[in-house]
Amino acid sequence: QFFVMMSPQEVLQGGTQRSIAPRAHPYSPKAEAPRATRDEKRRAQHNEVERRRRDKINNWIVQLSKIIPDCSMENTKSGQSKGGILSKACDYIQELRQSNHRLSEELQGLDQLQMDNEVLRQQ
Repeated sequence: QFFVMMSPQEVLQGGTQRSIAPRAHPYSPKAEAPRATRDEKRRAQHNEVERRRRDKINNWIVQLSKIIPDCSMENTKSGQSKGGILSKACDYIQELRQSNHRLSEELQGLDQLQMDNEVLRQQ
């Protein structure tokens, strides 16, 4: 294995010949063995972390399916798909927001009626 320590222009031009010194000690494949086991450990650790992440996501999706009306896992033999559950959750949140807004407007109307009743009583 050789290492070239020049700028890219010098390498591409190739105008001057430089001698490259060989390695001081021969290449040893033994040096790769600990690296392979280290890589395997890192991969295994990554796989474990990723599995836990997926399990958490799946558990939260199951929780959503239990909360959202008409979305429980018992509704079908194999249950809802994750995408279907998330879609129904988004729809349900939109419905709740609209309902909350409508109720808020009705409450303001009732407050106004109450104030009008008070004014009429005082007159």
